[in-house]
Amino acid sequence: MVIKEDIYNDGTYIDNNKTLHIEDSEYKFSSIKLLLESVKFKENTTVKLLDVGGGAGIIGKFVCEYFIEKGISVEFYALDLSKEMLLVQEKNNPYIKKIINQNILDISEKDFDIIFMIDVIEHIPNYQDVAKKISKISKYSIYNIPLEVNLFDKLRNIYFKGQYYKEQERTIGHIHFFSYLSALNLMKKYYQPVKWFFPDQSSHILNTDSIEYRQQKANSLRALELKISKKIYKYVNFLSPFLIQGSLFVLNKKSREKI
Repeated sequence: MVIKEDIYNDGTYIDNNKTLHIEDSEYKFSSIKLLLESVKFKENTTVKLLDVGGGAGIIGKFVCEYFIEKGISVEFYALDLSKEMLLVQEKNNPYIKKIINQNILDISEKDFDIIFMIDVIEHIPNYQDVAKKISKISKYSIYNIPLEVNLFDKLRNIYFKGQYYKEQERTIGHIHFFSYLSALNLMKKYYQPVKWFFPDQSSHILNTDSIEYRQQKANSLRALELKISKKIYKYVNFLSPFLIQGSLFVLNKKSREKI
C-alpha cells in the first residue's frame, strides 16, 4: 500500500492549513458529542480510544474530557503519518497515552472501544482497506466525511474550469470526493450505522470569526453562497446534503456480518 505522505511531512499541508482548523474544533465536537451520547459506558470503567489524523488534537482533548466528566477513565491513542502533527497533538491534549507515527493498516494495537476518523477518510488512497481494518479492531467508530459531490461544489468546479477538485487535492490532500449516498453506503458496507446527520456548516462559517472564514466572507460570491446555503438548510433540510457544502457525521457499530 502506498499513501501520499509527502504533503503531510514536507510542510505542504500545514502551510495551506495554518490554523489546523482549530476554529472548527468546538463546532465539530458538538456533533461528535451528540453521537457519543448514543454510546453507553459504565462509570468507573476505562475506554480505549484511537484518534486517526487528529489535527491539532483539540477535538481529542474534548473527547477525553467528555468521558472523564462522566467518571470514565480514558486510554487515548493518537495516530498520524506526520511526526510534526503528533507533537502538536501531544502539546494540546495532555490525556494522550501513546502517539503512533504509523499507517493504521500496520498497527498491532486492537480492541479499541471507539476509533475517530474526523475528516480523514478522504485523504487515504486505500480507504476501503482502512474502513475494513477499523471494523475489525474497534467496537465503534465515529466518522466525519466531507461531502464534496453536491450541486454547489459541482458548479464551483465548472466556475474554476475543472480545477476545483484538483486544487483540493494539491492544497489539502483530498483524493476522494464523496456524495451523501456514497459516504453512507461506505459506512453500511463495513459497519452498522447507528446514527448520522448533516450539520449546518454554512451557519458555522458565517458566525465564526477566524482568518480563513473572514477571507471567505470577504468574497462577495462566496458570502452569497453561504447565505443561500443557510436558507436551504433551514427550509429544505432534507435536500441540503445534495445541494450545499457540508459533511456527514456518523456513529457506527461493529458489524460482524459485514467483515
